[in-house]
Amino acid sequence: MKIAIITDMEGVAGVLNEKDWTLPDGRYYEQGKEFLTEETNAAIDGFFAAGATSITVIDGHGVGGINPWLLDERAGLACGVGVSDYYGLNADFDALAWIGQHAKAGSLYSHIAHTSNFDVIECKLNDVSVGEFGLTAAIGGSFGAVSLFGSGDREFNKEAKELIPHMHTVEVKYGFNTSDGAECDFEGYRRHTLGAVQIHPKRARALIREGAESALKEFIANRDSYKPFTPGPPYFVEIHFRAVDNKPPYTLTSQHDSDIAAMYHALAGAQPDAQPE
Repeated sequence: MKIAIITDMEGVAGVLNEKDWTLPDGRYYEQGKEFLTEETNAAIDGFFAAGATSITVIDGHGVGGINPWLLDERAGLACGVGVSDYYGLNADFDALAWIGQHAKAGSLYSHIAHTSNFDVIECKLNDVSVGEFGLTAAIGGSFGAVSLFGSGDREFNKEAKELIPHMHTVEVKYGFNTSDGAECDFEGYRRHTLGAVQIHPKRARALIREGAESALKEFIANRDSYKPFTPGPPYFVEIHFRAVDNKPPYTLTSQHDSDIAAMYHALAGAQPDAQPE
């Protein structure tokens, strides 16, 4: 039973904001990496207890979020992988898990919610609203891997279950924002979802360890009832961006007949559609 754990930082218990905790020049960046790595270790321990035979941790935080020295030595670590190489996902994995995952851009009652960056208002994959979780779940699903478990803020939990009802989730915090922030510019949206209530990091790790073990045991016992998440080809993505500095809002689109990663990768060279919104 091979599992890929995809990690991020903003959905970790004790990570209080983006600036101080998730960026290399932040005052508490190394502490944030420790918090994420220990939550990941909790999941690793739970999965191995339930029967996992191999675990690869995919560091999904752009500037890096895992401390290799602190990571459980039973797991492999994939770093520097992005959409062009399928985030390190392939047909070897049976199941996928997410640790430290935040909600998609525009989510109410969320904490540090965004999709790739704070300039995105909404991303739609085959007309379904998705965030970073939905993207990686779809890429993994295209290889046949089942999305199984995730931890993060309350709205990520809600987002995951709405997209994939069989997902097992653990909530480690919840936010205060009561609007989607669509009217905000880039800097305004960066501040829009910073208010939150967090559980203690040690409590979060205990819940994650318990949740991971329970999720994998149920998956092994009822594997036929779990299906990979995939919208199926052809793939079409539409991303709406907010104003940044003097640049007005705009939309990018991309499509591909069979390769979801190639579709997203093509966005790097895409031009805004028609006129600015």
